[in-house]
Amino acid sequence: MLSQLVAYARQKGLGAEPGFTQKEIRWLVGVSPAGEFTGLIPLNQTKPAPDLSQPEMMALPGYLRAQGHAAEQAAHFLADTCAVVFGLAERDREGNIKNPEEHAKNLQKQKTFRLLIELAAQQVPLLRPIAKALSDPEQMAQFLGKLEAQTQQKGAERLKPTDKISFFVAGQCVLDAPDWHDWWRGFRARAFPPANTGGMRSFASGELIPPASTHPKVTKLGGSAFGHALVTYDKEAFESYGLSQGENAAVEETAAAAYRAGLDALLEQAETLGDMKVVVWYDQEIPEEDDFFRDLFAPSSSEAEEAQALERARKVLQALKTGEAPPSLRRARFFATAMSPASGRVMVRDWQTGSLEDFINAVKTWFEHLTIVRRSGDRAASLPGLNRLFLSLQRPKTPEQNFDDYLKPIKTLQVPLWRAALNPSLPIPYGAMARIMESHTAEVMTGAFSEALNGQKPDAAALGRIYARMGLLKAYHIRKGGRMHMALDPHHPSPAYHCGRLMCLLAQIQEASAESEINAGVVQRYYGAASSTPAVVLGRLTRLSQHHLGKMAKDSPGLAHWFNTQLAEVWNALGPTLPRTLSLEEQSLFALGYYHQLAASRTKKDDPPASPETEQSALFQE
Repeated sequence: MLSQLVAYARQKGLGAEPGFTQKEIRWLVGVSPAGEFTGLIPLNQTKPAPDLSQPEMMALPGYLRAQGHAAEQAAHFLADTCAVVFGLAERDREGNIKNPEEHAKNLQKQKTFRLLIELAAQQVPLLRPIAKALSDPEQMAQFLGKLEAQTQQKGAERLKPTDKISFFVAGQCVLDAPDWHDWWRGFRARAFPPANTGGMRSFASGELIPPASTHPKVTKLGGSAFGHALVTYDKEAFESYGLSQGENAAVEETAAAAYRAGLDALLEQAETLGDMKVVVWYDQEIPEEDDFFRDLFAPSSSEAEEAQALERARKVLQALKTGEAPPSLRRARFFATAMSPASGRVMVRDWQTGSLEDFINAVKTWFEHLTIVRRSGDRAASLPGLNRLFLSLQRPKTPEQNFDDYLKPIKTLQVPLWRAALNPSLPIPYGAMARIMESHTAEVMTGAFSEALNGQKPDAAALGRIYARMGLLKAYHIRKGGRMHMALDPHHPSPAYHCGRLMCLLAQIQEASAESEINAGVVQRYYGAASSTPAVVLGRLTRLSQHHLGKMAKDSPGLAHWFNTQLAEVWNALGPTLPRTLSLEEQSLFALGYYHQLAASRTKKDDPPASPETEQSALFQE
């Protein structure tokens, strides 16, 4: 993975030189050529900036003292917080400094910050006005007053002591000027020479190199402002054979900076799956229309566009297989990793690689397996994004729930679901099916399921959860080698599936009868028991339905005939007896049979004939 991240950073031309990084700069201080502060400029931009790792920061004061300079605390060069550069303290409502000890440290850091600029200004003329202004106590006091006034502003104009600040000189931000780069490179080389000059085999390049003693932290994973270490070894348990620090995972300093730059760039565009960040990249530039990573997480809300995306994947695969695609595209490979933060470290949850063709085929197959008929029965439902699909495994989060607590019951399913999406041969985890059935049955029993399917203006989120759950149940059985269509399958081999169909028809018969008010809620009352012990419950409901059908035959003969035809078809598929009990997997087939039958009842081909009973038949229309 390290070598591929280094290659990606170089492919994208990312600034991956050791000692340099990207920093969020909130403010700039204008400085005139005469060395006077001219004003405060809001910026809110990421800028290329000098960078010191944590071990280098710890060693900096010692190096400066060895050179004859007074230094007690380390500071960054050219860009640091307002608390460091100008000694701005955080105060309470009474105006008292909140943390005097921290403020005292920041004042020591301020001296080091000023010292570094003074040393650089001896060789870099651009920095001389800044050094002059920072060394003027009167100017510093006046500008500190401006900063303190800015802390009293509201909204986006409010300044905080922790905001990072730099300088604007000669019409540009000094961080954009290359003038100081050579001085900074030389300073770092003198201050922090490699601890090991001998050759060790690099984990990133395979070359013999002097290993970096420490690696820069990944900053875009989230969860901590201080970043997370991808390669770390600060415990004795991580060291062996007399090796220390970076010698235990030898990577040259340039490669360490490159893999961090590459990973940070990818994480800025990462997709979320539960509490993981997921990234995919390729070993070469590929056309945007051939990158299906985003489709996994954000399918279009338009069924037509989704069909186009699926068709696009099929066409790209055909081109790759027949040789119509360029040779470079046929040779392209993908790399995919899932990560999450863990106590200052990057936890790599998954790592996969393969050909571009493998990846596109996986996405195409994933879409095909998930495709389910929508409630109207006339076309496919909108496909769920992978994260929405994952969250649909359980009931929606309540406002008072903490997100981490909400994820706990399904957290272990994140990685298996991700792997299944990228590997058509892998099964959908059993735990995902079990979670769906628990949530689905609960929502059927409360009436939420029927409300979403039968309402004239249903909750889009609730309906989306149903489509996601039914689609994943369908995929579960396909991946197990079962037979499962997008819509109703009258010849499905499982009795459990047809029991679900029967339950749907029996509920519709009671709801369509003249006694529908009395029988309202039949699904809520009987669904749970019918899906687990169909022989007992469906037998009883079948007997009751004969009464309703008899009355319906007098009042609405067309509707009664239609129901009898549907029941005959189901009983023909079921055979003479109903199953006594159903396992959880069979209950999921029951759920699919129920849903498929409901959708099929709303298609034009199955509509009861128009007659005096048209009003009742409207019950089955969307």
